[in-house]
Amino acid sequence: METSAAETAAHAHAKALVEGNVGVAFLGMTPEGLASAMEIGNTTWNILSYQLEHPRPDGDDFLVDIIYFTDLGRMGLHYRFQDVEGIWKVADVQRDT
Repeated sequence: METSAAETAAHAHAKALVEGNVGVAFLGMTPEGLASAMEIGNTTWNILSYQLEHPRPDGDDFLVDIIYFTDLGRMGLHYRFQDVEGIWKVADVQRDT
């Protein structure tokens, strides 16, 4: 498993959201990943920065927690990345409870 490639994808996804580049973030998601993100809901928070935490393999997948620091406080998300034809993509995202 290419942990470094998966971590790079996680950083790229978070950076795209910080920069407000939602299109790039969506391109890095599977249809299932996008659906799970939509279930979280549309926040009006402005993301200022992020911190990647606890990157770890899970079988063929890669799990990572990303903490976003926003104008309204902290927002933690749990991500599952999958290798889709050589490209690591968000396959699931859940809100930190």
